[in-house]
Amino acid sequence: MWLAFGTQTWELRDGEVTVGSGADADWRIATADLKPRHFTITIHGLNASLRATSKENVVVVNDRQLVGAPYLLNDGDVIAAGAGRFVFGDEAPRPAPTEPEPAAAGFLIDENSGVPRQLLSRSTTFGRDPSSTIRLMDPSVSRFHAEIRREAGGFALHSMGSAGTLLNGRRVSAPLVLGDGDVVEIGRRRWRFSPAMPGTDQPPAHRGPEPNSERAWQRAVPETGHVSVVPAPNPVRRTAVAAAIVAIVALAAAAVFLMH
Repeated sequence: MWLAFGTQTWELRDGEVTVGSGADADWRIATADLKPRHFTITIHGLNASLRATSKENVVVVNDRQLVGAPYLLNDGDVIAAGAGRFVFGDEAPRPAPTEPEPAAAGFLIDENSGVPRQLLSRSTTFGRDPSSTIRLMDPSVSRFHAEIRREAGGFALHSMGSAGTLLNGRRVSAPLVLGDGDVVEIGRRRWRFSPAMPGTDQPPAHRGPEPNSERAWQRAVPETGHVSVVPAPNPVRRTAVAAAIVAIVALAAAAVFLMH
């Protein structure tokens, strides 16, 4: 049995093989943004099983996240972890394509404003801290509350704050890969995840300050319950009024003069 990463291959024999970026990993790969010990493959006879070495490590097999029990590998299975893509083969090396795959697209649509935000960075952070990508001026939100990381061929939600993060109404206890329509809830804010820009395949145009910025948060709070509209002054009307006043004053002066 074999595991391939790009043009590199590793023969799998009875026992365990740990893949990661650390010095204590059996197969050390420093170019795939892996955890020090990211995942382990166990060979027992004709069977090969895969498991993440920690619940904090995101591993995806054939576009489905591996959660809980080990997964029994089959010939041709594709394993995504970090920024790496591995191919499992049971008879001969099967090198994965050397050309990097296009980066996955992802958007967060604010459920209050409907404004989409494209996830372009490797990491998008949420919290009250000024360094957060999306700063939330909400006292119920932690300084470093949550993070969406580009990994395992998609985007994974990590909860970091003590206040908790909800995904589809459930508290996030371990990183979860986002799927189309998933709703992320942090404090009073909710975003819907989509792998495509709503209504178009093009990335969103810049629409001014982010709706989650401190300035926008403050602007969203109504200051009064009534909005009045004051029309701009009309220069023609203003000139006519002035002329009428002058004429009235002149007539009044003439009347006083005739009385004397």
